[in-house]
Amino acid sequence: MAALDSLRGAGTELIVRATRNICAGSLLNADHGRTLTAARLSDWTEVLSLYAEEKAEDARVSA
Repeated sequence: MAALDSLRGAGTELIVRATRNICAGSLLNADHGRTLTAARLSDWTEVLSLYAEEKAEDARVSA
């Protein structure tokens, strides 16, 4: 019975360690995804501001 308890303890420890690493990896991936998304939003904000300036100049020229 002691061997079974020892095996359960080792199995539990392995599951806890594996789960902890999976969770840490998920958090790292989520942080990386948020960083990429913020960078893309920043890029598009800059592009949209250029487009708005271009359209404003076209409106001034045609007026």
